[in-house]
Amino acid sequence: MIPHRSTGLLAIIVFVALLLFIFSSSPIPDPTVEEVGEPSGAAKYVPHPKLPSLSDIHLPNNIHLPSFRAPSHEAPPEQTNSTSGESKWFSNWEWLNPFSSAITLDESRSVLPPLPERRAIYTYYNPKFNPKKHYGKDLKEDQNADEELLLAWRRAWYAQGFRPIVLTPGDAMENPHYEVVQKLKLSAEMENEVFRWLAWGHMGSGLLADFTCFPMGRYDDNLLSYLRRGSQPEVITRFENFQGGLYSAEKHRIMEAINGAVKKLDDQTKSFPELMPAELFKVEQPSSLAYYKSGTVHSKYPGVHEKTSQNPASGRLQLVQLINGHLQNTFQNSYPAGLAVLKPFPKHTTALVEPALRLAKALIQCPESPMPDSCPPNNQDCRPCGSAKQPMRISQPSSFKNTSFLFTIGTLPHPYTLISLQKESEEVSTQDIRRTTERDAWLGEVTKEHLGEELGGSFRGVVFKQVVAGDQAVSNSLWMTVESLPAEAGQSLPPDLLDEFEWQFGFKIPRGGAIDPNTAGDKESVQNKNPSQQGVGREYELIKKAREIITSKDTNRIGVKDVAEAWNMADTEVWRFVKAYRARSVVERKQWQEQEKSFAGSKP
Repeated sequence: MIPHRSTGLLAIIVFVALLLFIFSSSPIPDPTVEEVGEPSGAAKYVPHPKLPSLSDIHLPNNIHLPSFRAPSHEAPPEQTNSTSGESKWFSNWEWLNPFSSAITLDESRSVLPPLPERRAIYTYYNPKFNPKKHYGKDLKEDQNADEELLLAWRRAWYAQGFRPIVLTPGDAMENPHYEVVQKLKLSAEMENEVFRWLAWGHMGSGLLADFTCFPMGRYDDNLLSYLRRGSQPEVITRFENFQGGLYSAEKHRIMEAINGAVKKLDDQTKSFPELMPAELFKVEQPSSLAYYKSGTVHSKYPGVHEKTSQNPASGRLQLVQLINGHLQNTFQNSYPAGLAVLKPFPKHTTALVEPALRLAKALIQCPESPMPDSCPPNNQDCRPCGSAKQPMRISQPSSFKNTSFLFTIGTLPHPYTLISLQKESEEVSTQDIRRTTERDAWLGEVTKEHLGEELGGSFRGVVFKQVVAGDQAVSNSLWMTVESLPAEAGQSLPPDLLDEFEWQFGFKIPRGGAIDPNTAGDKESVQNKNPSQQGVGREYELIKKAREIITSKDTNRIGVKDVAEAWNMADTEVWRFVKAYRARSVVERKQWQEQEKSFAGSKP
């Protein structure tokens, strides 16, 4: 007989053996599932619950969080023209990642969206062609005036996302039809028009515009967006009643049209495009295009026409002023809710946003114009700046407002700069940062109205990147970092910074004298809005000292900056993102201007 103790031990051994057998056995395959994992038979119709993912989180205005790849062990190679000063970037489709370092393996290298390809827009300019002007001394004056007009033309089209290129007779000579056309006895006007087409045909796909044809609408206007995307390959797009002001086509269609027209060309021809088959053209309405041809100037702007008749160069300069005024007025009319200068934590950030406020004040000023009460040719019902009952309004919200009726100017501080302003002290310690400050405070505050208070900083950063660099960003906002702006009380914005902003807005920004932040444009003065107005001088001192710490090479001081960045990872990420994004835009423009420096209208 087995002892009682042995019976208990044997039972334990059997129990353990059964457990090992159960967990080591292979699972029984489901007969309703094939080996490849696809359901078969009735199983196809059995609903399976879907687990929620981050991409299912609903965000305002159809913004969704992207899926992110796992971090790589190898840093991507450095791209051409991807550094400027301390800013470094990597252009990649995976730019909507909470943290760029997951892709670049470099804390200071931001992932930016790939640069959109700028569609070429060409204009033809022959400085020696102008039958209505005199040669000699007047010719030089006329050419200088034309340079100003071409510069305005380049700036306006560049701001709308195009790549403006000025063609010359040298480009026409490269066309195989040049020798044939040159032998014909054409009038100077007709020869100039034919050479214009030959130069366009040599260069290829894109738009061909007269340099008195300007985009006069919002960046997200339907027609301008259509022109940026490209042309229908089977037709040449022209515009009703524009008489050659603007065409859009692909290279093969341009050359087909030129080939047929040249064969019919003779000294009796009055219009080169009329020699082309009508079925080659598609006619559109020029809703957001303003063509300042001589007939339009004569009928709508008699003062400028009279000046041109007396002195062509002076008249052309007045036309440049008139067009610039219309471009700025179009901007002002495009945002009925006005300008928003983003100002989170208003008790501590008056000095921080003052440069942005100065820019806003300049944008709502009425520009110099020979006819200030006039409207552009495509919108005779505009609200001229000087005749408006109230000037464009400037608001200073603490949170970003996602609306197309409002243009936002945002200024991002480095986390250490913001902490020192909130503490009202330059003596910020590691304990102060970790114990008494909230993580990613700036990003949480400016996205609170847009995203609520539930999302974490990393996901707010993803959405904020879309606000800065998404498809609609150019039309609704301008972003910069505090450290790129003046740090002295009362200091005007640097001319080179205003020059850069002009290439985004498309017009010259008024710069006449100091801009008082308490003047018209606000129903309430800045002083009344900010109870800490008397401490603004102290804020400027803190911003200046914070810059020294951020750029310092001293190991001890860098440690405090690093703690601020580590505690505010999302704030640091978007600060670097905006800094790199602006730096890349400057590099892009300067590279384009370097390529165009030998041609008219290319000066900065």
